[in-house]
Amino acid sequence: MFFGLSKISAFFLTSGNLVTLGFLVALLALIFGATRRFGQKLLIVIAVTCLAVTLIPVGEFGVQFLENRFSRPGPESIDTQNIAGIVVLGGAVDGSQSVERGLAEYNGSADRVLTMVELAHHYPALPVIFSGADGALMARGFNEADAVREDMARKKIAVPNIVYENRSRNTAENAAFSHQLMMKNWPERAQGKWLLVTSARHMPRAMGVFRKSGWSVVAWPVDYIASPRRHLTDINVSHSIKMLDDMLKEFAGLTAYYWTGRTATWFPAPQDDGAM
Repeated sequence: MFFGLSKISAFFLTSGNLVTLGFLVALLALIFGATRRFGQKLLIVIAVTCLAVTLIPVGEFGVQFLENRFSRPGPESIDTQNIAGIVVLGGAVDGSQSVERGLAEYNGSADRVLTMVELAHHYPALPVIFSGADGALMARGFNEADAVREDMARKKIAVPNIVYENRSRNTAENAAFSHQLMMKNWPERAQGKWLLVTSARHMPRAMGVFRKSGWSVVAWPVDYIASPRRHLTDINVSHSIKMLDDMLKEFAGLTAYYWTGRTATWFPAPQDDGAM
């Protein structure tokens, strides 16, 4: 139930979808004389909104706020924290393209997989869990963990300490199913600290979920997308709408997970649930 509702809600929280629906309604309204004035006004509202989002980068600021919530620790501090293992969240493979092409086609979050390989080689004694199946609402014959595992083998990348959790469809299931895998294979590591690797903008929600699921986790954010500085040459309507989408998705996810008890706080902080 939660999974299905979250995917349906995500459609209506995507600003690009709302703009498209708005244009469709406006165009239909323009056809009929009785609603023509409404259609004209709606087109003006859409145009002004797109211009405002572009010139006032609300999405960019919101994503940057999310990305700066957790900082990545230095390698020297990791070596002294007695890390028990590493969990990497899926979301780095384009499912539709992968099904169509028959190969693992990576998207803009490929840094998750690249970081996984880097950490697996740097810490060969630590177990590394890659967690993720398919987050699509409708089944499409795709499984991300299986796709990445096959891609590693095809590229002859030797990473024997990586195991693949291939059932989870969202962050809550990432935490639950990975915990089951940990307890089955490395129960002696359950009380230790685990590095959690995911996109920086997704890290606050992921940290909250994993903490609530009984993990002791250290954030290892990757895949930063917010620009630290903004120039006139950066003004781009599609980019601004995409950033707004990413911001809305994460804050909606934070709210939904908090309301349903999947996180202990609305906006998890570095100091173990110590904020907001």
